Amino acid sequence: MFCPAARQTPAQLFINLNTGKIGEVGTRDAVVFDEIANTDFTDPKSFVSIMQGYMQDARFSRGKKEILAFASLVFEGNIDVQGSLPHEKYYHLFEPLPDFMQVIAFLDRIHAYLPGWEIPKLAPDSYSKDYGFITDYFCEIMHELRRIDLLGPVRQRFELIDLAKGAYGISGRDQRSIMKTTSGLLKLFYPDGRINDKELEEVLLLSCKLRQRVRAQLHLIAPGEYDRVKLGVKLLIPGKKIAPTLADSNRIQKVALPNKPSVGEVIGLAVEGNHGCILHFEMQATKGGGRIVPLGSIQRVMRESIETAAQYIKAKHEDLGITAEWRQNYDVAVLASFIGVPKEGPSAGITIVTGIVSALKGVPVRNNIAMTGEITIMGKVLPVGGIHQKVQAAYDAGVKEVILPVDNLQEAKGLPKYILESIKLTPVDNISSVLQATLIEIGGLST
Repeated sequence: MFCPAARQTPAQLFINLNTGKIGEVGTRDAVVFDEIANTDFTDPKSFVSIMQGYMQDARFSRGKKEILAFASLVFEGNIDVQGSLPHEKYYHLFEPLPDFMQVIAFLDRIHAYLPGWEIPKLAPDSYSKDYGFITDYFCEIMHELRRIDLLGPVRQRFELIDLAKGAYGISGRDQRSIMKTTSGLLKLFYPDGRINDKELEEVLLLSCKLRQRVRAQLHLIAPGEYDRVKLGVKLLIPGKKIAPTLADSNRIQKVALPNKPSVGEVIGLAVEGNHGCILHFEMQATKGGGRIVPLGSIQRVMRESIETAAQYIKAKHEDLGITAEWRQNYDVAVLASFIGVPKEGPSAGITIVTGIVSALKGVPVRNNIAMTGEITIMGKVLPVGGIHQKVQAAYDAGVKEVILPVDNLQEAKGLPKYILESIKLTPVDNISSVLQATLIEIGGLST
């Protein structure tokens, strides 16, 4: 069943409570959602909730009825490509999906991610010049093949393994996904059931590759919940271990850190959507009338953080070594930049204070450090959300040290071991500690 980009209702897809009629998912072998980003669901949250249960147990319920169904679900969409890989603007490859579908529990139930950028486009020579099956006849073959088990006879010839040797290994959903995909591919490529070791190896590699892409995105979205794995296969005879290589796994967002310590230039951390990102701030103090001038796409909450930072500096100017007249004699420009993303959220307070103090004193900020944390006008550092995503973003960007609220330290320790071994986590509970760790005073700290 092909569902074009249009309004879809639970009654159409699952069951109509008024008439009792079973919907498309309960009556078809496959339901394809075209242009999923533009598909309008009348009740998105209900759709995802029902889908999660169905994708796990092959059952769905509405009202008092529970229906057993076997339709495969296919979600088609578009993704911008740069060269031969997805554009670097995407932190993870599920971003083109609607926001309501970007739920970890839902995404984990997806068996395979087929990369459209690796599939050749249709051309005149793509079409057969000889005899072929008409669509209805071919679909009937596919329907009948669903009754046949081709996986069982070869199941004893291989074992699924995690070649990364992570702490948790392959999950039950990983195994189920690879097995389901392998079963389907065997029916497409070898419907007679005769398959040698080389052919089996090719099918298993493709199945692992399609699921590996799903797992790689889950790790990017929630690194604390989904460890890094390398899905692979051990062929029991001759004991060969194999794993796929994903070209898109080396795709990175180019975030340039400052190449040396500089005055007024600081790196903050934020959450954009469901992943972390680097915020690059530049502060500049010039002669003026005491204005704070926000530049770039700075939103309301961050503007409040700027005012809080200014008030703290005004109250503590003597302790900071800043003249009392700075609010009357200087303007401070605050520029936030990160590929045009609107800057919102209450987690840049300590970053902004550090930048303004650096600009007013003419003291450089360490260039290998990033920070997150909100402040009060008394100089206390408050905990923030999204710590896992923020530290992951810092790691991806090559940051060596992250300043974070002391109340977030325990949460950060739940990150994967390879991240914690690469980044120093420095907990703080007041602005003085932040400035001591980040500013390079003459004769003091060095990078």
